[in-house]
Amino acid sequence: MKKICGMIAGWVVILAMGLALCGCGNDAAWEKWTEGQLAVQKDGQVIYCVVDHFDKSFYDLNELTGMAVEEAAFFNGKNKTGEGVPVTVADVSMPAGDEELVRVTYQFDKAASFAAFTGESLFFETVEEAISAKRLFTGTTLYDDAGSIIMDEENKQKYQQRHIILTDAKTIIHVPYDVLYCSIGVKRLRDGSVDTSDCEGTAVILMKK
Repeated sequence: MKKICGMIAGWVVILAMGLALCGCGNDAAWEKWTEGQLAVQKDGQVIYCVVDHFDKSFYDLNELTGMAVEEAAFFNGKNKTGEGVPVTVADVSMPAGDEELVRVTYQFDKAASFAAFTGESLFFETVEEAISAKRLFTGTTLYDDAGSIIMDEENKQKYQQRHIILTDAKTIIHVPYDVLYCSIGVKRLRDGSVDTSDCEGTAVILMKK
């Protein structure tokens, strides 16, 4: 994941650019986030927030907005293949008016665009699709509060149409459906999201739908 300060290094200061809105409502959940995290939505879109220290002596909010929009435009120019837009800058602001932090929020049309933009793998698909693509293997052990299951032939058939998230991103992830099983190291949080920060290797999150 690109840190904001790292993103700024090497850039020439540019004029403030208009903020491209993603159509999120004023009560969007991410507006309360004060740390970096992402949300995978049922339609496959991904909301991704980068939160970092805001050094106003080095840049201002308009300049940072311009850099984020220009970076997104450059990425879209290289990666757009159809009518959809791979990444949109949804918001650049200070969380809850905190002048020590800045939050840059992106919206991606699909998990693959997030992966290409950040360099962190992210897949949102069915178990059947994950097995077919050889991202999920026979013998994989997944856990819940009561125990564990092994992804043997019987369970592959049982769960084949359930959705699964596989990622090496170390962050909090808001998932589109209730979680059924996770790989070891993934923490379930009270709001239904999961934290993959302590997960070694690829995190696997199997959902109920």
